Amino acid sequence: MKKIIALCIGLMALGQTSYAQNWCGSVEQRNEMYADRPEDAARLKASFEAFNQQVKQSKTNVNDNFVIPVVFHVIHEGGDENVSLAQIEDQIRVVNEDFARLNPDTNNTPSVFAAYAGVANIEFRLAKIDPNGNCTQGVTRTYSSLTNDARNNVKDLVQWNPYKYLNVWVVKSIENFSEDGGMVLGFAQFPDQLWEDADTDGIVLRHDYCGSIESANGAVGRTLTHEVGHWLNLIHIWGDQDCGDDNVDDTPTSQEPNYGVCDTNGDDNGGAFPYHVQNCSASPGQTIPQENGEMFMNYMDYSDDQCMNMFTIGQIERMHNAITTYRPVLVSEANLEETGTNDDYEDINCQPIAHFATNETIGCSGSEFSFSDLSYNTDSNLTYEWEFENGSPSTSTEQNPIVSFNEEGEWDVSLTVTSSEGTSSSTISNHIMTTDFVSGELTPYFETFESSSFPNNANDELDWTIEAPSNSDSWQRTTAASSPNVSPITANGLNSASIRIRTSDFDSNDEIHTLTTPSIDLSNISNGESIRAYFDIAYAKKTLATNDNLSIYISNDCGRIWSKRADLDSDELSTIGTSTSLFDFVPESDEWSEENINLNSNRGNENVRIKFELSGSNGNWLYIDNFVVCKITDLNMDESQQVGVDIYPNPSKGDATIDLYLNENSDVKLSLQNMIGAVIFDKTISLTTGTNKLQLSELHSGINTGVYTLSIKVNNRRIIEKIVISE
Repeated sequence: MKKIIALCIGLMALGQTSYAQNWCGSVEQRNEMYADRPEDAARLKASFEAFNQQVKQSKTNVNDNFVIPVVFHVIHEGGDENVSLAQIEDQIRVVNEDFARLNPDTNNTPSVFAAYAGVANIEFRLAKIDPNGNCTQGVTRTYSSLTNDARNNVKDLVQWNPYKYLNVWVVKSIENFSEDGGMVLGFAQFPDQLWEDADTDGIVLRHDYCGSIESANGAVGRTLTHEVGHWLNLIHIWGDQDCGDDNVDDTPTSQEPNYGVCDTNGDDNGGAFPYHVQNCSASPGQTIPQENGEMFMNYMDYSDDQCMNMFTIGQIERMHNAITTYRPVLVSEANLEETGTNDDYEDINCQPIAHFATNETIGCSGSEFSFSDLSYNTDSNLTYEWEFENGSPSTSTEQNPIVSFNEEGEWDVSLTVTSSEGTSSSTISNHIMTTDFVSGELTPYFETFESSSFPNNANDELDWTIEAPSNSDSWQRTTAASSPNVSPITANGLNSASIRIRTSDFDSNDEIHTLTTPSIDLSNISNGESIRAYFDIAYAKKTLATNDNLSIYISNDCGRIWSKRADLDSDELSTIGTSTSLFDFVPESDEWSEENINLNSNRGNENVRIKFELSGSNGNWLYIDNFVVCKITDLNMDESQQVGVDIYPNPSKGDATIDLYLNENSDVKLSLQNMIGAVIFDKTISLTTGTNKLQLSELHSGINTGVYTLSIKVNNRRIIEKIVISE
């Protein structure tokens, strides 16, 4: 970015394959636990193996009947993931049918395997009494952003006594456990961890695979059947290794997970029964022959839900052993009476639980906020009493009121709901935060991170903002490195500082650290003038397992709504190619790259903010330097740096032309992502000096309606543009 800062100072003086849909994280979560606690790993593995031997040596009466009390904890942000009671009851129906072998597809079990299929005699019932002795529908609801990329962290929000309830957390999405891709639908904790890790016992489940209706419409609901199997000590039928032993004698040894295998008649070549005949040898003690191939319709395979239809008698024996060994209190008659799941319990209407959400929690003073009643635990009609601190109106009896807050501050919100069964109140302190409109810094605006007072400014309303979990190191100014791409950048000729961060300092993998600019005033930018944010970066992966992501967002309403403009993963961030840097990365002068973000859609706005959001794990230092917001015409760039981009029409209906001007022959990397970060295409093409015309439809055919981010990288420069495809 040569000469940009110096010039701006002068101007200032003037003025998802089949496996991706059927992936279980239970084993990976267990292996992570072993890795995090090496001092316990050997003992826990030995305990697990001892249980395997116990099951083989002592047979359990599979005719014993067990009832398991269940509670669903719905973790949500007010969207589809806030699943209804009807959807939860549908999920309970599916699990009970599967365990009782009353599922309507039992006729799809091949006859040679049907002889081994069993009835589990395990029933799951939603709890009717909560741990405090109160009436419940067996559901709790918690508003939290942890519903996104959930892991064990959601269990810290709410959990009922795991010795007395099966806890199921329903979330929007689950963070992957590896870099292999795929979508995690659920994961469970194995029962041998209960005594030492009771606070994480239970199952985490994606909302769109919870049951078969509403947000799970099109699913069958067997993800929970599979995960309950793990929760009751079943492992996958391939033993989680090639031709591994699942410690069940009446399941044929399987080579590996099966995906999409469904037909019950046909041949091995067609992917139907019998499937993978004699690919593996029988495991020790195995009672079922290998000659019938693999039992891909078993609930503990990775086959599609509609292909699964059975547990074996041996698997049921193993689950019964797990109950009597690890979970005897759970199924005791005393606990069934205590949780309201005994046969004699008389169902009653419960007192409501007040619960609410709002469309946004941050805005400018005077902004309107929409509140939604999400109260639950009752079927009775409710009346509402809202209170809004410093709101207009300050009270409301509507179910879903709209309120404005006209002064700067943080404001409490309360909701009281009343039914014939009783009254419940909920208050969230400092729920709404409003800020007075601040006219931003005029362009050209720059931040070189040279001031030792950074992130503070002479005017504290124009400070940069750093947000991070309280116990973690985060964004920090450093003099360890500075981009060489400007000279000089201050009156005293200093070029010595930047800001940096590394995810290896984070306390957990789910942390997010943000760096936000002050308001920047683009009201002086006219239509037809191109305005961009430029910045230099330097970054290295620490190891091949590094999994970092830098997201960049734009807001023009006091940070109320953020529009994602870029997603850069570890490979895209790296300025040292495919190399890694195990020790502290301090970039050389040629290990910096220039990035820029198109701000044209924010022209004329007085209050534009840009946010850098880093997440990930095991990363080395990421440096940012020379942040500049300028019109392109403000830049006096060397000819060798000139790259021009024009996209038209934009918005377009299905296709667009990309005019890309180059000053020299270059290899150009083009990457298109949708708004949730999925890569549509990623390719490198060789282009020549002058204007190169590219058609979006030729780069990738059949792009759907939506908003996309196009990343164009030429040498050490990256240009990021937004493309809108309309109907």
